[in-house]
Amino acid sequence: MTMGRSEQLRSMFNAAGKGLEIGPSHNPLMPKAAGFDVEVLDYLGAEDLRKKYSAAGLDVSAVEEVDFVSDGRSMTEVIGDRHRYDWIVASHVIEHAPDLVLFLVDCEALLRPGGSLVLAVPDKRCCFDILRPISTVGQILQAHVDGRTRPPPGVIFDDVAYARKRNGHIGWSLSEQSALEEVRPMREAWEVFEQSRKSGLYIDSHCWVFVPTSFRLIVKALCTVGLINLRELRFQANDGEFFAVLSTNAPLGSLDLGELALAARAEERESRS
Repeated sequence: MTMGRSEQLRSMFNAAGKGLEIGPSHNPLMPKAAGFDVEVLDYLGAEDLRKKYSAAGLDVSAVEEVDFVSDGRSMTEVIGDRHRYDWIVASHVIEHAPDLVLFLVDCEALLRPGGSLVLAVPDKRCCFDILRPISTVGQILQAHVDGRTRPPPGVIFDDVAYARKRNGHIGWSLSEQSALEEVRPMREAWEVFEQSRKSGLYIDSHCWVFVPTSFRLIVKALCTVGLINLRELRFQANDGEFFAVLSTNAPLGSLDLGELALAARAEERESRS
């Protein structure tokens, strides 16, 4: 019998002990209702999440109580503790983090020694990010040096202007080769850019774009230069997304940036129709 997405992810780590799920919104992967000893961090409280997703016509029956509401501070500040969790799960969250390094540093600080950070990450080849270039280590380092707390206007512009769909969908299979369709016109990208530039509002966007190997390269590079101690323990590439389990207990391994970059480039080419 084929495992579902949630079961596949859960099979990659030990879900015993206390956990944190970041940003489950209306579809938790580690629900309290299923018996997991888990706390929830999200950008809205439970009632506001229900209102938002009900208005979008989505089923909100799985929304669970939110223990911590993100308010722009680091997660360790919001939660007020360190070394609290045996595992952390974040599905389609890390690509939204304005400062990816800080996100990983925070998760490492929140984990107990040897704990697991479990990530589900969209593959740009199979979603509206398809036209955007893959993110580089240098770009991620610059965001960290800048101390970014929100997506900058240029990133927001790219997120809107380059977005594409296939057959009316913003996500698809690797084998799908139908024509790419515009999601929003260029003028809207400019309007959102100007809104962000002038108002300083937080406008949620994909700050980072990955194929499987480019993400693995980034994690190895950040660990190699000493910014994080989390390393790849397990990795699984799926059709449309990939799963990564990071832990300080994993071996570092060698980093050949050129070799990995070439492999990521070859993966990226697979998305061309």
